[in-house]
Amino acid sequence: MISVQRCIKIVALVALLLLSQTAWSQDYSMYFDTTETAPSGSSIQIRCMLDNPGGNIAGWSFGVCEDTSANDYDFTAASDGEATLTSNGGQPAAFAELTICPGEGIIQGVVIDFVGIQSLPAGTGYEMIIVDVDLLGPDDTFAPVNYCNSSFSCSASGVETLVVPPGGTAPIIPELTEGLIEIGGLPPFSLSAATSAASSDQGTNIGVDINVDAPLDYYGFSLGLAHDGTKLTLISAEPGSSLQALNGGAGPEYFLPVLDPVGADGLVVACLASLDSGSLSTIPAETGAQLVTASYDILETATPGSTSLSFTGDLVPASGSPATPILIALGSIAAIVSTSGASFEITEAPLGTQFKRGDFDADGNVNLADPINILQYQFNNGPEP
Repeated sequence: MISVQRCIKIVALVALLLLSQTAWSQDYSMYFDTTETAPSGSSIQIRCMLDNPGGNIAGWSFGVCEDTSANDYDFTAASDGEATLTSNGGQPAAFAELTICPGEGIIQGVVIDFVGIQSLPAGTGYEMIIVDVDLLGPDDTFAPVNYCNSSFSCSASGVETLVVPPGGTAPIIPELTEGLIEIGGLPPFSLSAATSAASSDQGTNIGVDINVDAPLDYYGFSLGLAHDGTKLTLISAEPGSSLQALNGGAGPEYFLPVLDPVGADGLVVACLASLDSGSLSTIPAETGAQLVTASYDILETATPGSTSLSFTGDLVPASGSPATPILIALGSIAAIVSTSGASFEITEAPLGTQFKRGDFDADGNVNLADPINILQYQFNNGPEP
């Protein structure tokens, strides 16, 4: 097996560089996304992130050390992040080794392309790995997590935390930023959208559900869901099944959908389970709860292909009003909310009128008008079918 340290030397050889010097640069940085939080005994994910505004990168290596002084958390699993999986011209890196050393830390080494054609473009917010973390410490704890150069018992060689630019440039030690894992915080909520079909013809209708994974009871929410107005027209938005069940089946006391926000195409929804400040009711915790069900007409002129519906906090419900945020109310504080939109394929409608047996007047319906029109045509010089 190729060691991580040898991996980085391969990157340098690809760049025709003898590793004789290492530079340090603030133009390259490694840090953590530790926005997920949960009570003690729960599990979360953290992300190891990379910024490289200073230029392209041919590969990287790093170690992440667990803070064992208080044993507040434990790394249980890790997987390659988006940058590792797509940096080689949209494909996974040519070499990516990921090692978990229980109770010690994690090592990753990446070579994007052995022949040096592909590299990670200059940019920010690159996800190197995703780490599953069990929270062991007491609530109201902030536990540190750090990048490190260390020798782990499960690895034959030590690891150097560095990045290697392409084209004959010395390896660079990036700026390293400590992360803090919060134990005892609120578990995150997740909003998602789902379409009633994976594809639909021009000139037809499609349904969209807005769902939530809610780990806690909550009082209400607001959200925006944007769409492409050159392809879709929003027809209606109604409370979903989880909201209809509130207040003994009477539904939420406040549910306001806005179908035509100012200067944009989208849906804005605000909802409160109850309005009685003396006795507020809540929306119960539930996974996959249907909050809103919406209906869209697909324009006959819509360009065939994929179209998306995306959550946004930028839609303005009325002139003079502020934009409606994506918010889930837990009382005096708001929940942490992640979002996942939806997309579907618009397909070209068949030419002409689709045949429907008994539909004499081709209006799409079979009803009493059809036999009357048939008799008119046969016996009274009525219009042809």
